[in-house]
Amino acid sequence: MILEGVKLMVIGMAIVYAFLLVLMLSVMLSAKLFKDSDASAPSDTGASRKSRKDVIPVIAAAVAAYRAKHAGDG
Repeated sequence: MILEGVKLMVIGMAIVYAFLLVLMLSVMLSAKLFKDSDASAPSDTGASRKSRKDVIPVIAAAVAAYRAKHAGDG
């Protein structure tokens, strides 16, 4: 009875180890495949920084409107 449990435990651990090995290999392979795609990505320009600064007042207004609408809520 104990030997069957040990067999099941070893088989289960081997399956998990094999899955983790396959997962690790697939992540390493995808890292090598997509390595060059980071180099061709556009860099952060001044125009995008300006657009980020334009979003801050909009977010602040949305938060203020939400808080005003839900002022009585717990």
